[in-house]
Amino acid sequence: MSDIHRTDRLKMMRSQYENTRLKSTLAERNQQLHTTEQQLTNTQINYKHACKNTRMLMVFCVLLIVVMSLGGAA
Repeated sequence: MSDIHRTDRLKMMRSQYENTRLKSTLAERNQQLHTTEQQLTNTQINYKHACKNTRMLMVFCVLLIVVMSLGGAA
C-alpha cells in the first residue's frame, strides 16, 4: 500500500513540476508577444508620422510652385 501512495505522490509531484514549467513557458511567451506588439505599435506610429510628413512636404511644394507661377506671371 505504501508503494501505491509513493507512486501517487510521485505522479502528483511530476504534475506540479510540469504545471510550473508550463506556466513559466507561457509567461515567457506572453512577454515576447507583448514586446513584439509594442514594437509593431511603434512601427505603425512612425509610419503614420512619415506619411503625414510626406503629405505636408508635397503640399508645401505645390504651394511653392503655385506662388512661383503667380509671381512669374505678374
